[in-house]
Amino acid sequence: MIFIIWDIMMKNVYMVQASTTYSGNNFKAAYLPYATGLLVSYAWTNETVKREYCFKRFVFTREAIESVISSLDNPSVIGFSNYVWNTEYNKALAKRIKEVYPECITIFGGHNVSPDEEFLREFDYIDFLIHGEGEEAFLELLLELLNDEPDFSNVSNVSFRNKEGGFTTNPIKILTKVDYPSPYLTGVFDDIIKENPDMQLDAILETTRGCPKSCAYCDWGCNRSKVKLFPIERVLAEIEWFAKNKIAYIFGADANFGAFERDEEITDHIVEMNQKYGYPERIQINYAKDKHDIVFRISQKFEKCGLSKLGSTLSFQSLNPDTLESIGRKNMSLDKFKELMLMYRNAGVRTYSELILGLPCETYESFCRGIGMLFEAGQHEQISIHNCVILPNSPMGAKDYIKKYGIKTANVFFYVNHGKAETEIVEKTRCVIGTSTMNQEEWIAANIFACFVSSLHHCGILQNLAIYFYYEKNVPYEDFYNSVINWCRNSDNEILNKPYQFLYNFYKNICLERPTESYCNEDVYGKIPCAPEYVAHMETIFRLEDYYEAIRPLLKTYESDDNILDEIIEYQKCVLKRPEHNNFSREFTYGWYEYFTKIIAGESALLNKYPNRVCVNNEKMPGNWYEYAFKDVWFDKNGGTFNAGITNELL
Repeated sequence: MIFIIWDIMMKNVYMVQASTTYSGNNFKAAYLPYATGLLVSYAWTNETVKREYCFKRFVFTREAIESVISSLDNPSVIGFSNYVWNTEYNKALAKRIKEVYPECITIFGGHNVSPDEEFLREFDYIDFLIHGEGEEAFLELLLELLNDEPDFSNVSNVSFRNKEGGFTTNPIKILTKVDYPSPYLTGVFDDIIKENPDMQLDAILETTRGCPKSCAYCDWGCNRSKVKLFPIERVLAEIEWFAKNKIAYIFGADANFGAFERDEEITDHIVEMNQKYGYPERIQINYAKDKHDIVFRISQKFEKCGLSKLGSTLSFQSLNPDTLESIGRKNMSLDKFKELMLMYRNAGVRTYSELILGLPCETYESFCRGIGMLFEAGQHEQISIHNCVILPNSPMGAKDYIKKYGIKTANVFFYVNHGKAETEIVEKTRCVIGTSTMNQEEWIAANIFACFVSSLHHCGILQNLAIYFYYEKNVPYEDFYNSVINWCRNSDNEILNKPYQFLYNFYKNICLERPTESYCNEDVYGKIPCAPEYVAHMETIFRLEDYYEAIRPLLKTYESDDNILDEIIEYQKCVLKRPEHNNFSREFTYGWYEYFTKIIAGESALLNKYPNRVCVNNEKMPGNWYEYAFKDVWFDKNGGTFNAGITNELL
């Protein structure tokens, strides 16, 4: 009885970090709310907080607003963690909470919170903003709120309404430590685990915090803070917690994993837990850019046991020197890139490179040329191309920077790659749709080019043809794929024109700030929503014969010998992984297997004529189109996963 009375006297605290639920074909997954979990774990180490506050629960998915409201029990404080995928949801929920519980204190923090008091000026239902790292600020704020006449002037990293009716933003305090309690190990997520047995719960792994770089498009290193290392004992214990709680997917939140020698120890522990418990099943890492030896060894270990989601990153962001200067970034040389590509390939480790579309000083031609240069250097596995967005706390978000480079943006509906939001509240992000060197139509065209490259080159449908035309006919890669796009745009054949029209409308709607929809062909693949970069692939792969017949006239303009063209198309069909494409062989008069294998390996190759046989016998071939879409396109996505795994023998 005493406990019940005491509980009533305590102030109830809720935390909101609503992530999109990823779903398709009876699969459902969401991230554990790591950021808010950190705040709770640290705050409740304070005896006063434990005595005065009662932590109730996390809202970690996009629950219906009224459902959340009905679940609240006289809330005193609600903290919201804001990212591009949940800020509008947070605003709607906070506004409704204030209507029902006007005395409840609402606190907004996270990467998507403005660096000043802008949110307070615009939204009267927000009481406090926390800028930057929030562990200590949240604790200080909870303690100050207990006072009869609270004074927030000494609370670090916060903005608030002052007594004079104006706004105050306190100085940012750069934290010098990260030895905060782990939300995984302190049990604050235990109820989520128990209450969601049918949902795949994914997790964030943070072994360091901070970044010494200051790339203009990123807010990771905006404070140029020294990288801080979490205690190794905590990191290893968290990894074991992941394994024991069957956390399938881990996203590494470090800016530069592999920068420290201890990262190999962490890698070994992840592999050990995977071998012992079967979890985690996949991990995605942001690797250090200048620690090639350590990163290579780590990548080998993850690849060997099948943990690597995409492979190892060999990133550029842009290959245009003027663009690199404008964003404060330097690239490795292409010679070094070729050397690393060869090293990774010989070790059987997949790689991918990243580019950002919409950066200052980039033109349509320089963007396409950059992709061509990466192909020439041997990157045929995967080039991930991200649209540039303006993060409010990044250098690129400054008004002077935007004016200098003529940056044009659209508040676009946030695209959900692997699912749809559970509520009708649409998130928005500030996407760059043009600069002084790339207008909107060129931006649309560049996105279409990027999507066609991903669909047709990395996923294999035209990859060998493009390689052959480059080496034997001196056709630049970017010229070939631009000709494919023009052919599809001007064609009245649906198999060619439909993907182009989908992509054009998709990116045009972004420019017009209209909603966009994921590509989904339920008749073939089930309820698997796919990213736009795979539209041309998904629309083509299940009807390859019709596709090659439709595009053959274009291919013939590059290779007039019908026998060679027929053989290379047939070989291309053989190497593509897909359902109902197993346990067979094809005979060829040219040594295509030897030719392409050498080129991909970075060696010189001659196309020799001799009888040979290509065989396909792959135990991992998808059994149906549902399985193909779910496993190969949705989850793995690296270009190497689309290879059927052929063998070759002489006749």
